[in-house]
Amino acid sequence: MNRKIIGLLTMCMVGCVLGGCSRQETSSQSAAAPVQQETQVQEEQVQEAQGVTIEYPQNMQEKGYTQTLQLEQMPQRVVVMTKAPVLALHELGVKMIAIPEGGVTSWPEELDAATEKLNTAMNSNFDIETVIALEPDLVVMGYTSQEAYGQALDDAGIPVYYVDAGHTVPYESVKAQTQVLADAFAADQQAADSLMQGFVKLEERLEEVQADCKGKQVMVLQSSPPNHYIQTESGTLASMAAMMGFGNVYENSETSMAQLDLETALSYHPDLVLCVGASTQAEEHQKLMEEDFAKNSEYWNSISAIANGDILYFPSSYIASTGIGMLDNMNEFIDLILEHQAEK
Repeated sequence: MNRKIIGLLTMCMVGCVLGGCSRQETSSQSAAAPVQQETQVQEEQVQEAQGVTIEYPQNMQEKGYTQTLQLEQMPQRVVVMTKAPVLALHELGVKMIAIPEGGVTSWPEELDAATEKLNTAMNSNFDIETVIALEPDLVVMGYTSQEAYGQALDDAGIPVYYVDAGHTVPYESVKAQTQVLADAFAADQQAADSLMQGFVKLEERLEEVQADCKGKQVMVLQSSPPNHYIQTESGTLASMAAMMGFGNVYENSETSMAQLDLETALSYHPDLVLCVGASTQAEEHQKLMEEDFAKNSEYWNSISAIANGDILYFPSSYIASTGIGMLDNMNEFIDLILEHQAEK
């Protein structure tokens, strides 16, 4: 047999071997895909069958919510009637079928598309039968709505979990509630820790910047010119300033916000004025405020921080709490404060 024939035979044998390996590898990959999908489905079924236990954080226990909610199965049709827990539940993969209308809040696109929107902003016009008709296996509701809607849901046999909610929900409450939800709904400890990592990083950052703000005072105006209100330390934006170490020129333990007393305001000496309003863009609110300042410039310039341009403007997303959305707002707030200080 000559060398050319031997060479051709060798090439054919190699090709057959390689072709066989390739077909075998492809066949193995094709077989593996259904197995992986089946395993994932089985894991989801196991997680669903295990049920869920949802405890109440300390601040809610102090309000009288001490009984742990036990569900035999992981809920698959959750209705959320208050904004605060929505983003955390979304991050945890909880299957929500209805959430509150966004309003000044922008929900993630995939969440917005997959859920019905509830107009819970006007409680007097809201019909709880709308929720009952959705046949949820869990309703998450602000505790302030229990008196209005709790009994109807109980009568319908629908489990309800109550959360701290309202116009202003403080950082510590958001953090504690998120931890409870992570403990209840996270697929594993790693997923729970991942959700809480945002709080850890924020607190580390706050420790680095607080020293630069200690001893300084802020005045926080929430306005719809010509009407102006002033926030106490428990107001959403004012609470962010407090977390950075700022003091507040206005104190009132009975409310988070009150109408600004123009005469009394002249006695305030803030180092910085923070302005927030209903505009979705900070620039829009700045324009409205500056127009109002110009109409009574003699008065407003009597407040040295305004006269010196020590003012920062914020959009409507800084008015009400959005749960873990507060983390992004707080980091952006720190950036703006540091940038302003650097310019000075």
